[in-house]
Amino acid sequence: MEIQKIEKLATDEIMSFAELKEDIYFNKIAANKIKYYIEESIKIGEDIAEDTLSKYKGKNIKEIYEEKNIEIQLTKEELKNQIVKLRAKYDVVDENMLIYYWSVKDMEKKFNKLKLDKMFNYEKIIEIQLAHELFHYLETEEIGNTHEKLEEVPVFKIGPIKKTNPIKKTSDIAAHIFCKKILDLPYHPKIMDYYYLVGRDYIDIKFLEDYFIELKEDLNVKGYRD
Repeated sequence: MEIQKIEKLATDEIMSFAELKEDIYFNKIAANKIKYYIEESIKIGEDIAEDTLSKYKGKNIKEIYEEKNIEIQLTKEELKNQIVKLRAKYDVVDENMLIYYWSVKDMEKKFNKLKLDKMFNYEKIIEIQLAHELFHYLETEEIGNTHEKLEEVPVFKIGPIKKTNPIKKTSDIAAHIFCKKILDLPYHPKIMDYYYLVGRDYIDIKFLEDYFIELKEDLNVKGYRD
């Protein structure tokens, strides 16, 4: 498997573009605004990561959770019928972070199959999930949602009536970058989802390589989607 080639293609910008394309309103984004959403979301993720690292200097992700009095709980509740299963989420009622044990173990099994166990072992998968979800916790409790800080897109217009909606995937773009910086990862964490799909035989490595090349070409086309 040509991991180095894939990771070279999987830049922060390209992975952020892939995330943006998953937004329900992606097709409503003007071509000249695509890089705006990518760049601004990346900047927010980087800034919050720098602030967090400065505030909790020398502490690892679990120690940051302890400082914030957020309990980390393993749950063996199994979530079925999902291609990429939920691995973690913050429970706003009980104020704890839930880690879905079987989902994480399933990922670990698929990465072992691909001989990526050194890159994504059980503890690393959990660390990545904790860092990603910490950003969403911060959005909810402290800093506000990323998508609420950025421009909304027009969804439809009838005469004087105009409706706009936020691009909510910008929050995940920022969360990925936050995660990468907090954990000092040499790769973009979203790549983990794609490797998991390879491990489940939904896609192969050649498809992944072609997809990233296509994203790069699309993003660099002047007037993309015009």
